[in-house]
Amino acid sequence: MNNPLFRRNPLTRKSQLQRVLVAAIGALVLTFSVGGGIAAAQAEGINVSGSSTVEPITTLIGEFYAETNPDVQITVNGPGTGDGFQLFCDGETDISDASRPIKDEEIASCDEAGITFTELPVGLDGLTVIVNKKSNLGLKCLSQADLYALFGPESTGNLADASLAANEISGTTNLPAKGTVKKFTPGPESGTYDAFIELGYLSIMEERVAGGNVTDTITNDDGEAEAAEPLISDGQFPNDNDIVKQVEANKSGIGFLGIAYYLANTDKLKALPIEDPDSGKCVKPSIKTVQSGSYLPLSRTLYIYVSNEKAAKNADLKDFVDFYMTKKNLTTSVKEAGYAPLHKDDAAAAIDAWKSAS
Repeated sequence: MNNPLFRRNPLTRKSQLQRVLVAAIGALVLTFSVGGGIAAAQAEGINVSGSSTVEPITTLIGEFYAETNPDVQITVNGPGTGDGFQLFCDGETDISDASRPIKDEEIASCDEAGITFTELPVGLDGLTVIVNKKSNLGLKCLSQADLYALFGPESTGNLADASLAANEISGTTNLPAKGTVKKFTPGPESGTYDAFIELGYLSIMEERVAGGNVTDTITNDDGEAEAAEPLISDGQFPNDNDIVKQVEANKSGIGFLGIAYYLANTDKLKALPIEDPDSGKCVKPSIKTVQSGSYLPLSRTLYIYVSNEKAAKNADLKDFVDFYMTKKNLTTSVKEAGYAPLHKDDAAAAIDAWKSAS
């Protein structure tokens, strides 16, 4: 069957990114036909869900796979890492895209259901703080204290308040002392939400909770106080495309998302440099700075999780992951999808991990 979605066109890198990211807005179903009949296992298809950040990588690699395997149905969608793991551990999906490692409670859920898995790193992302292209906020560079003051549990949306808080935490701030922001972010179902808190300001938040600066707290299972709302926003969206739309429409808008969504929308958005906590230098997010490790502290690893039981029963699933976990796809395809490739040794280790598991 001739599906124009998978016809390779001589596009610029930016338009390729836009095409893949637009396709990733909803569930993407790839269908095609292979001659010579279909085995029972092949008829099962491949169901992928999870991170909207990783979705563009899996979508693009699915396109390439479709060119030579046009009889396999692949469904890819991105409701969020947490929601994806719930589906995965319920046995409803074959692969879970994830923008963070699986949590202990999610592992326990999979164990209870008799589901074992293989964790496979596939790329590197730089969480990118974005503002409107015509932003009136006057933001130039953000430290971790600034990130906490803007997005953490003490944030009010008032830049004067944020400037005072950041200065109290670190003795300095890059924030202006006037204006207001509208914050559009992922929600708790997203691995990007978790990663932004952990990488951006978790240690600061814990210190502020312990010091009594955060008044809205809850008691966790260990009997310790923690912030009831670790991230305050004016709108939470599970899909990064929706965050792009909100920030694009608001000159005082600010948000954060995976770097691929920024790179596909540089005509609408500006990325704010992040201060390296070690050197004090302001570093812009880019494929180069993410892979080199100079974009700190907001760089992270992206993953896919494959059901071992389903891969053993579904020949197409194993073949697709074999195709996914190749040097070419973990370098060229990941970069084309808008992310930084793994370092060579890490990519080789991921490929070997899948070979050993399968």
